[in-house]
Amino acid sequence: MMQILHSERLVLRAFSKADAAEIQNLANNKEVADIIGLPQPYMLKHALEWIEIQPELIQLGTEYPLAITEKMSNELVGTITLRVNKEHSKGELGYWIGRLYWGKGFATEAVKRMIAFGFQDLELNKVWASVLSRNKGSIAVLQKAGLLKEGTLKQDRLISGKFEDINTFGIVREEYTYKK
Repeated sequence: MMQILHSERLVLRAFSKADAAEIQNLANNKEVADIIGLPQPYMLKHALEWIEIQPELIQLGTEYPLAITEKMSNELVGTITLRVNKEHSKGELGYWIGRLYWGKGFATEAVKRMIAFGFQDLELNKVWASVLSRNKGSIAVLQKAGLLKEGTLKQDRLISGKFEDINTFGIVREEYTYKK
């Protein structure tokens, strides 16, 4: 059973089937889909299939997909995942925020909390993320959370028929200091 993670304004928790319609609603946005490569239209079955596999991933300790909810309203605002590579003691961050909630600092707050989970609870040596080079908002989130740019992978992903550059960011345990 995955613990619930708290930050100042957010609760990061395991998904339930009751979240499927809201995930579908948030994911059915061209701007969001364009930067994370979600199928469009994003169907309810996509959300349900994704939610269904999560408990096993969490139990195995290979992936921690969590709902990002706003504490006061309990609204689902997005999702964040830490994919763990146990052999190399590192975790890859992945996240997205519903378009309506962009610009409110939720992604930065969730990323900082998930990094703390990775270093403190999972005792990882490194947390890293990859981001489309054109995704300035997500690059700012990673930098605010303390990750440093490690490089650019040229034409690394094919998205909507176009090859896109990917920036990689990371932070290692010895560089990390927990900040609320």
